[in-house]
Amino acid sequence: MAPAPAPRVGVIIRFKDSAATLPGVLAALAAQTLPPAEIVAVDSGSRDGSRALLEAAGARILDWRQSYHHSRVLNFAVGACPQEFIAVLSSHTVLEDADTLDRMVRALGTDGACASGCWDDDPFFSEAITWAELQAKGLKFGSIYSNSMGVLRRSLWEREPFDETLVGMEDYAWALSQVRQGWKCCRLRFRFRYLRSGGARDFALASIAFQLAARHGLQVRWLGPKATALAWWRAVRKGEAAERALHSSRFRAWLYGRFQRHTVER
Repeated sequence: MAPAPAPRVGVIIRFKDSAATLPGVLAALAAQTLPPAEIVAVDSGSRDGSRALLEAAGARILDWRQSYHHSRVLNFAVGACPQEFIAVLSSHTVLEDADTLDRMVRALGTDGACASGCWDDDPFFSEAITWAELQAKGLKFGSIYSNSMGVLRRSLWEREPFDETLVGMEDYAWALSQVRQGWKCCRLRFRFRYLRSGGARDFALASIAFQLAARHGLQVRWLGPKATALAWWRAVRKGEAAERALHSSRFRAWLYGRFQRHTVER
């Protein structure tokens, strides 16, 4: 019996002025044991030669001429990528293991909606998250799936594109919805380098986490308001600026969520 053909995977890269990081990203893609069937790259106004780097790698370039918006750009890109398995990769993420794409695609099996790498070693969630697990454990800040280095099923996206009402964490929202419908969200451990440092988004991300938890009837696993306020005060006394800002952002996000729910219920 002939071996089953290797799955085909399309890769989406969104970029703007990423010439410093794209060579490493593209070299790692070229070294994958499961090579991309194609690379679809979305240019949101690059001027530093990034476009030429992607064209040299054989990418098909799409132009995004509106204001950048995570979900809208992703929906635009996925709509132009016909493969059933689509890897969404940041223009700053280098996949250091040559079998990463292959592992993510194969991890989906028959019941996986999406798969991505783990940002840290936190064992809170399993490697194949189900709705029963989320109901038992609740949500944490961060995400169970990442559009910086993840693979999704296009057929599921066709039924439910990324939520364009969200200003971020569209990956978390989409993965949660798929898991609630009976699919699994897979999390893998592999080596990668993320070559970008952005501004702090603790308040926005915590706000969306509370919003998603309320939407799906789940608990948010955090210190809680009283313990968070105490942790904030301790950080103030110790002069720990980063910890103080983190706890302040989460407390304000909790208050904002309560205010929103109270407004809606009135």
